[in-house]
Amino acid sequence: MKKDLLSENEVIDAVVKYFNTKGRTEVKKVVSRADASQKEHGVDLQIKLANAKGNGNKYFIEAKGNKRADGTAMRSTFNTNFRWAISQIILRIKVDSTKNNYIYGIAIPDSEIERAKNLIRDNWALKTLKIRLYGARHTENGNLEAIEYLPSDIYN
Repeated sequence: MKKDLLSENEVIDAVVKYFNTKGRTEVKKVVSRADASQKEHGVDLQIKLANAKGNGNKYFIEAKGNKRADGTAMRSTFNTNFRWAISQIILRIKVDSTKNNYIYGIAIPDSEIERAKNLIRDNWALKTLKIRLYGARHTENGNLEAIEYLPSDIYN
């Protein structure tokens, strides 16, 4: 099977699409979205899902692709990119997520999910922080979609 190559922006687009269809929340708002081609700083994707009263969860997601802007595979290894994403998301954690309904995650091409799980499966800190994974991919008809991997799907 051919590896699905996705740019960072395609990974972000797939995750936004996923959140637009997630659950029964009334408010689905992209608070911020970075453009990787512009080398923007800060969290790659911040989304708020809330009920009519404004109560809900804020999601902070770092994204990494495996394709450069010219369509070729990235030179750096997946392990390096994924470890960089882990450090970025950990540095973004400023408050206790369980008391503030903040959810942190890393979005990557779904073809890399098993390698990501193997890297973090036994990590106590990431399990305690409840870091989630989001796998982005192209469907058979070429559309982008994403899958959410919850802590129970990832950690031992």
